[in-house]
Amino acid sequence: MKHLLTVTLSAALSTGFILFAQAQTQTVGTFLNTELAYDGYTLLDPMGTESTYLINNCGEVIQSWQSQYNSGGACYLLNDGSLVRGCRVNGNFAGGGVGGVLERRSWEGDLLWTLTWANDELHHHHDFAWMPNGHVLVLAWEWKDANEAAAAGRLNPQTIWPESITEIAPTFPSGGNVVWEWHAWDHLVQNVSPDLPNYGEPADFPHRIDINHAEVGSGAGGGPGGASSGDWMHANAVNYNPELDQIAISSRRFNEIWIIDHGTSTEEAAGPGGDLLYRYGNPEAYGRGAEIDRTLFGQHDVQWVPQGHPQAGDLLVFNNGNERPGCPCSTIDCWTPPLLEDGTYALDNNVPFGPIASSWSYPESPFADFFSTNISGVQPQPNGNFLICEGAEGKLFEVTQSGQTVWEYVNPSGQFGVVQQGDFPLGNAVFRAYRYGPEFQGFEGRDMTPGAPLEGNTAFSCDLYPEGDSTTTSALLLSQEQTLTLSVYPNPASEQVTLLSNRSGIWSIQNALGQRIATQQVSPNQTHELPCHGLPSGIYVATWMDKEVDVAPKTLKFFIRH
Repeated sequence: MKHLLTVTLSAALSTGFILFAQAQTQTVGTFLNTELAYDGYTLLDPMGTESTYLINNCGEVIQSWQSQYNSGGACYLLNDGSLVRGCRVNGNFAGGGVGGVLERRSWEGDLLWTLTWANDELHHHHDFAWMPNGHVLVLAWEWKDANEAAAAGRLNPQTIWPESITEIAPTFPSGGNVVWEWHAWDHLVQNVSPDLPNYGEPADFPHRIDINHAEVGSGAGGGPGGASSGDWMHANAVNYNPELDQIAISSRRFNEIWIIDHGTSTEEAAGPGGDLLYRYGNPEAYGRGAEIDRTLFGQHDVQWVPQGHPQAGDLLVFNNGNERPGCPCSTIDCWTPPLLEDGTYALDNNVPFGPIASSWSYPESPFADFFSTNISGVQPQPNGNFLICEGAEGKLFEVTQSGQTVWEYVNPSGQFGVVQQGDFPLGNAVFRAYRYGPEFQGFEGRDMTPGAPLEGNTAFSCDLYPEGDSTTTSALLLSQEQTLTLSVYPNPASEQVTLLSNRSGIWSIQNALGQRIATQQVSPNQTHELPCHGLPSGIYVATWMDKEVDVAPKTLKFFIRH
């Protein structure tokens, strides 16, 4: 599908394309969209607003939802096309990322279910994880007063908010039944007094949480919160891995990722079975390293990279870069955790959890222009790319494995409404953003006809890739008597793609990473059928090498969509 809009002049900058139409300068919307970008639909939930949008790669609105609440952290689409969204409500807890209510709305916007998880003793914040069994894991603070903190061995005790995770089976139209829970408060260690519970050196109990590590309150660890905030761990993400039956948690104040076992009963989760299986990012937090050993700096949005992606099985975060040595610079970091066959993680005596280095990072060298002091996220794409949400700036962009930017978008919606093209947005932060492919189950039977861009009609052009189901052809005049004609169809393909040439030669098929996946020698007008089963959605390159004429190889691009 191609959208033709009048453009009088364009200028390309190293960070993307900025287009100029008449006397207007582009300030919001899609700045760059190339055929190397994963062509899907991005869920956008601007902070400080009551609206959620689904946009295509040209920023055109496919669907929108309206709530009575401002954004309260993460939101996701479910397989039936419904939207589940965290909503902000005030209460006894006044920290950054406060939520308190979950809403589930149909594709059409009707309210299907609500959960209020906020009272004087607990409050949902930041994130939740919808599970394959239809249950939801809710991340929440718990209230512990200064006396409770002192009894646990906290030095200079004050009100403190440890984290909890509760699995809830929804009951419609509201509420739910608690079926499992985990509390960080059950997994502490302290070296203050042998007369208090959980006494020991943190280095000797690396699977437990040091009650005296990390500060609370305003500015602690670079995290938000008022002067009276008890936000101690500041967890900002919870991610569920059904294959491992494990939960990953991102703790900003500890500068760590934690993994816990979900394959326990609630009773087991309150004991040693609920201790941390794995932790990474800051060995100083458990006495097995120093400040110099830190690799995470106020990170957000932990998750496992799914199968089919080059970094499959790795853990992935948006590493914000607060207090990073050298410069306050953000990075996207993947690493391979030392997972053992029994579901535990390797750990030698007196050394921290591994690995020593990341398996993939963007950029290779941090630079100051890429920095988000808070919020933010990243999502692996089926074609091997990464969709990055530079949250504080309201900027979304997609990079390839080599770090090339192939899509770029600036959110036009914020606390002061949606700005028109040419105006600069204020308060347009985005907690996270997620993209869903055209094959996503929730889109079946839906009207996906795009409307206008979110910022309204614009004078800037944008192409959507790929175009509709078609045949991609190429012709090359070899001589007055000979013409090379190549065809690839259908494009995009889901079951099988057919390659055809009128001459003898060799087809070589590569994926977006340049890896060869098939080679076939053919006779004139002989088709080569490539099954698409087992190949991930994304862009592919078919290279033709002629056997009879000395001519440079010819390439055609095609797409696979499942």
